Amino acid sequence: MKNHIIFFSGGKASFATADWVKMKYPNDNILLYFTDTCWEHEDLYRFINEASDKLQLPMLTHSTGLNPLQLMFEKKLVYNSMIGDCSKLLKMKVARDFLKKGESPAIEKWRNKQYLKTEDFVTGSTLYFGIGFDEMHRQDAIVRNWAPFRVEMPLIENNIWIEKILLKHGIRQPKMYDYGFSHNNCSGRCVKAGQGHYRLLKDRMPEVFQKIMEQEHHLWNCVSAYRYIKAAELPPDVEEVELQSLDDAYRDYFYDRAERPRLYIHPSAGATPEHMMVKRYSFMKRSGEPYTIRDLHYEVEKDMQIDMFEIGGCGCFIDFN
Repeated sequence: MKNHIIFFSGGKASFATADWVKMKYPNDNILLYFTDTCWEHEDLYRFINEASDKLQLPMLTHSTGLNPLQLMFEKKLVYNSMIGDCSKLLKMKVARDFLKKGESPAIEKWRNKQYLKTEDFVTGSTLYFGIGFDEMHRQDAIVRNWAPFRVEMPLIENNIWIEKILLKHGIRQPKMYDYGFSHNNCSGRCVKAGQGHYRLLKDRMPEVFQKIMEQEHHLWNCVSAYRYIKAAELPPDVEEVELQSLDDAYRDYFYDRAERPRLYIHPSAGATPEHMMVKRYSFMKRSGEPYTIRDLHYEVEKDMQIDMFEIGGCGCFIDFN
């Protein structure tokens, strides 16, 4: 009996890959492996759970427990088209540490584990990725990164019709595709996405666009924060609290704002100019300069021209050292 691990991203391509492996190796040990960024569209979880159920394959989910925004606070850096460690640290490193070193991350969840045929599903395993003809430029890097594991990409090597696989199992495609996105990752909030992508997000998921625009703005201005300054209504002997970590700053600002609206983040008085250089970064760039989601919002509202062909995206599992 051989081991097979499908890198299960939550997209249609990885689902079609899993179906192909199940059909070809019905008696082998097959695992769906999902690394969660904790920033996904809620319908992604519906899709992967339904896929695991209908394929009757076990699914292992691993996560650090951080999402990309929290990771940016931790690193004191706003990721963009040139720097995108969220995919490297939340997905690639998690998977590599587990498969190559046997180290599990903070969060581990199983679904349909009863379908696992042997507990040792890593030794000698073949790894599968849902990479198609349109992403063949990713193939060499993925194979190189995962040596000495054997890597296969059935969508390149075989004639597989993804839509037919969905119909075969009676599974509705993820909503992100219904909205016109080419992938089902991070609920459309990829920090390496371009103007065309964020314009689509603004049109189809305005609430998500509004929230990420606000979050980028506060990251841009507050990522070097180390102190709270509390409102005057609070007791005079409690004026400020030193943060233990930037993760504390993230949680208290973005999670507790509704319950504690008088709590704000303010840049530390001790922050050096070097620390504040992070303000120059934004998710997008245009002509080499920072181009914020807020900039795009105003230009769209004023009916100005933007580059609808600049889509971008992170391309997970490509360049990891």
